[in-house]
Amino acid sequence: MYTVQPEVLEAVSDCARLFQNEIEMMAETFLLTIDGRFPALDLQVHPHFQATLEYALWAETGVIAVKAKLNMDKEDLTSCESVMVTMKFSLSCDPQTDVERKKERIEEILYGEAELFWGIQPAGHNEHIELTLSFQAKPGASRMSEYARCVLGIITGKMIAA
Repeated sequence: MYTVQPEVLEAVSDCARLFQNEIEMMAETFLLTIDGRFPALDLQVHPHFQATLEYALWAETGVIAVKAKLNMDKEDLTSCESVMVTMKFSLSCDPQTDVERKKERIEEILYGEAELFWGIQPAGHNEHIELTLSFQAKPGASRMSEYARCVLGIITGKMIAA
């Protein structure tokens, strides 16, 4: 059996709390429902320390799955300077809109900021968009909200002021 030092658990809790606050602010801003209200937390200590948080956020137009891998410094396991975030958007959109133009616009805005992976839809199914964003973020820095504003605003056509 492996044990975790109390200061490491405290650091994970602090980092998770900052991340949770950002998720809650994003949910409030974009009228999203947090499935289960709290994240699924996976903590592994052997062979390498790793902590992962997972959320599911529901909206009128679809779901946003958020996964955060807490990157703890190997020399100082008590601090959490960055989080590897993956946001997967699975959203419905108006079939009359130009989906390719929306994709281009999102790519233009997020170019160099995040890795984008588009889900390939079957021919004729232009009412649904799958997009995964991967990026590093400092917990609590509101980067997730900025990206959600961009993606949701462009896909749904409902822009929310900054």
